[in-house]
Amino acid sequence: MSFSRALPLLVAIALPFGTAKALNWNETIDGELSGDGNSPTAILFTDGSNLIEGTMGALGGVGPVDADVWTFTIAAGYYLTGISLVSYSAPTSGHDSFMAIDDATSINMGDPSLHLSNGLWTEELDGFGNTYTDLMAILDLGPMFGGTGFDGPLGPGDYTFWVQEGSEQIQYCINFDVTPVPEPGSALLLGLAGVLALRCRRRR
Repeated sequence: MSFSRALPLLVAIALPFGTAKALNWNETIDGELSGDGNSPTAILFTDGSNLIEGTMGALGGVGPVDADVWTFTIAAGYYLTGISLVSYSAPTSGHDSFMAIDDATSINMGDPSLHLSNGLWTEELDGFGNTYTDLMAILDLGPMFGGTGFDGPLGPGDYTFWVQEGSEQIQYCINFDVTPVPEPGSALLLGLAGVLALRCRRRR
């Protein structure tokens, strides 16, 4: 078999056989997210994009504040590589909402210094009006209100995420990117394909 025919086969073997479809949680369909840090809503995260859609805060700052708290697990062999704001809607502009993440199945809502990281987030737009806020980058910079902090993607384990706004009612959609860690065999096959490609070019 020639290299040109063998390369697609090698790459196909090296790639995963399939990825599970990400679960989207929408409060209007799946139910209200918990507002209790000791009993967050458990959401199954799968390979790829995991979208969380909800409403939190208090309209005009009047009435009880609706916090949203959920917990999820990053399975062995995977990393949480991104957290980004997909959409954001508020009655007025200029809000800085609170978010926090902890590496546990619960989160302390009374002491931010006990979190893995925390910070303030809002909507940022590009020149075409598209939301692009990188929440992972904000959290990765270090806790704004005390905490442990982290550097880079988050590995396997349990995590809890908390968002809250006190002055307005915010509608949001947040995407969590879960990425598999390449298996040693997959990396070896891809490396072999690269070596064969280089040799083929040299012979030409």
